[in-house]
Amino acid sequence: MSSGSTMRRVSLRNIAAHKVRLFLTVLAVVLGTAFVSGSMMFTNALSSTFDEAISSSLDGVDVVVSPGENIDGIPVETVEEIRARDDVANLNIDASQSIVLATEDAKAIQTGSGTSSLGIFYDPAEAVGMPYQLGEGELPEGTEEVLINDSAVEEYGIGIGDTLLVVDSGGRYTVTITGTTTLEEEAASMGGIRLAMSEEAYTERYLDGETVPTVIISATEGTDPQALVDALSTDLGPDYQIETGEALVEEITGVIRDALSFVQYFLVAFGLIALLVGTFIIANTFSMIVAQRMREFALLRALGVSRPQLTTSVVFEAIVVGLFGSALGVLGGMGLVAAISAVLNNLGMPMGSSLGLTPAAVITALVLGTIVTVISAWAPARRAGQVKPVEAMRAIESTTVRSMAGRTITGGIILVLGIILAIAGAALEDSSTTTRAIMVGFGALFVIVGTFFFSPALSIPVVGGLGRILGAPFGAVGRLASTNSRRNPRRTATTAFALTLGIALVTAIGMLSATMKEAVSDLMEEQVSADYVLTGPSGGSITLPREAAGDVAALDSVSEVSTVGANLVDIDGQSSFVGGPQSMSFTADGNIGELIVAEGVEGTLDLTESGFIASKPFAESAGWELGGTYPLNAAGQPIGEVELVGVYDENMVLGNFMVSEASFADTPLEGRTIPQLILANVAEGVDPEQARADIEDAVAEYIVVKVQSSTEYAGETVQIINTMMNILYALLALAVIVAIIGIINTLALNVIERRQEIGMLRAVGTGRGQVRTMITLESVQIAIYGALVGMLIGLGLGWAFVTVMSGEGLDAPATVPWGQLALMLLGAAVVGVIAALWPAHKAAKTPPLEAIAD
Repeated sequence: MSSGSTMRRVSLRNIAAHKVRLFLTVLAVVLGTAFVSGSMMFTNALSSTFDEAISSSLDGVDVVVSPGENIDGIPVETVEEIRARDDVANLNIDASQSIVLATEDAKAIQTGSGTSSLGIFYDPAEAVGMPYQLGEGELPEGTEEVLINDSAVEEYGIGIGDTLLVVDSGGRYTVTITGTTTLEEEAASMGGIRLAMSEEAYTERYLDGETVPTVIISATEGTDPQALVDALSTDLGPDYQIETGEALVEEITGVIRDALSFVQYFLVAFGLIALLVGTFIIANTFSMIVAQRMREFALLRALGVSRPQLTTSVVFEAIVVGLFGSALGVLGGMGLVAAISAVLNNLGMPMGSSLGLTPAAVITALVLGTIVTVISAWAPARRAGQVKPVEAMRAIESTTVRSMAGRTITGGIILVLGIILAIAGAALEDSSTTTRAIMVGFGALFVIVGTFFFSPALSIPVVGGLGRILGAPFGAVGRLASTNSRRNPRRTATTAFALTLGIALVTAIGMLSATMKEAVSDLMEEQVSADYVLTGPSGGSITLPREAAGDVAALDSVSEVSTVGANLVDIDGQSSFVGGPQSMSFTADGNIGELIVAEGVEGTLDLTESGFIASKPFAESAGWELGGTYPLNAAGQPIGEVELVGVYDENMVLGNFMVSEASFADTPLEGRTIPQLILANVAEGVDPEQARADIEDAVAEYIVVKVQSSTEYAGETVQIINTMMNILYALLALAVIVAIIGIINTLALNVIERRQEIGMLRAVGTGRGQVRTMITLESVQIAIYGALVGMLIGLGLGWAFVTVMSGEGLDAPATVPWGQLALMLLGAAVVGVIAALWPAHKAAKTPPLEAIAD
């Protein structure tokens, strides 16, 4: 019997003999590992899709020439010089413009998840990279004739000869479709509409006539791409960024992988949360299984099995369950990726055929799932090894309050320490945000760990009280359910704790969401006095048409109008924010002070003339003084000087500083501002609704301009926050689902353990319906207890994090989402009922005589 192989056979037969136990334990492992492996596989598949698209789009491109940091574009003369070189076969301008399309009667063409763009068509003999072929029709001539991709013809019902309205940041104009373009099947599967015109027409319509953004080159036969790069670098000098197409592919795919790694970490984090919740479930399951098998372990000990052998056998069972569950989790992850890919394909966002299955995704899931399962089973395995043959023959539950004294005291100390850390992190306003966030983070960890240890003692009065309240309408059955829930506080607390973790996270995020929405509403109410806000497409594919502001300003029903935008400019080396490789700063025109509410204003906020305004803290840090004149730079080169005409207290809408649009007159940046929004006030004595109608009529021809009141604009921002938070809630739902399975798991094993007791109740006249009610009430009590504790933890930690974030611009008091809390409490009760369905049904079917005889 001392043989290790014999004990392994016993363990394997035990696992096979208790299929329900196996299924319930494995399920918790599967859910956690499926999400971890699925997250890794999804980002791998996404990366592979992007890699393929980039590689195919740059296939045949030998060299790419782009402007460096010190120049805005490649001069047309330089482009022609490159084109005339003996070692250059073909040169194409690499440029594309995001647009919105509409029919002749100004009805926008909806492309769903696809995009609309306008680029340059090159004859295949002159094309560099992936060439478009002319399908049907004729080549376009001039700025009002274009080709359209053939897939759009079929999808959107647009044909040769049709006239379309094109809306871009410069305004709108009409074009006629003269023909179609075709691509290879793989590339053509991308959704959306792609128009193309000749190089000459595109240059006239969208470029300044002096420079182009980027050129792609194919080398002549026999010329090495790297040799061409070296030759061009020598001839053109250091102002240009010149690299091979292959190097650019590696560079872009590297950037995409880095960007997608965040997505992977984000998703894996939620998978680990689910796995953490599953840890408590697995530990609870093994604890119950070990408790139910005490007689079996005692018999093995009596037959000569040593303590280490018993412990090892339980750990071996955990390894088998962990490996099996993790392997199923990998398959589940593949299923998740396949499902997501199918959905994205149907939405016009093809993912390719790759499922992203890599050794790393498989090994990580297998190792994580197995380690978590073994750790969860370690304490129960040690208890199994400590069984004494004679004592274990008695099936007595000995859990008492006194036996939990050490655990309760330890938990209380850790819990208090966590609360102190969290409060200190929130209260130390003079410390850095990072330091405060770390303190709150450690406080959160200690609170969660402390709650886990302290929860059994807390559950005795709380669950007992809940049991009496919930069980009151059910008489003796309700009182019995209350007694049963209190009888094993360790089990009750551990079962509830899985739900506690999930609810705590949901509550904390709910508080953050509510506070952010409140902050946005307060911000718009307190800092935006404009009657109407005009914005462009929500997707950001194109900006506001520049002429729209002039049309609005010309209305008699409107007084002040200002366009807020951004331009590639800095003042004395300082910029409002970094946009891509170059610095960008906010711009405005008109008297912005009439449209934005700012406190502590000194000087003026009127940006009608040349000048700029800045917040007092930023001006002080930059060394700027009111009335001082400072250099205005574009791409690192001076283009003029501007005066600081006004300063104000910190203001979220105005930002660090704003430059007047008039400052760019007669400079290379004139007309280069990217409009973000237009603010407008209603003229005195004019009905606001009439003014709105006038504004809507004035911008109707631009199709893409949306007119909203400041309240409506704030509501749209709140909706964006809701969308972001809903994604988080959807991911956290995984942890809650795992917690629900934990309750089902515990109840099912509890029913097996209490088979004799339930049989006795049935024998003395308890009906099946009453047994079902008893088990359901126990489940509801556990679920509500877990939810209440989770809400308290979530509210506390949510308050601490929101308070810390107030130093990062979230200037609003922590808001409690009472409605959400009420729904979660109701949801917890429903969860309890649902979780009890199968265990209650199983308990009700217990045969009285057989159960008593067991």
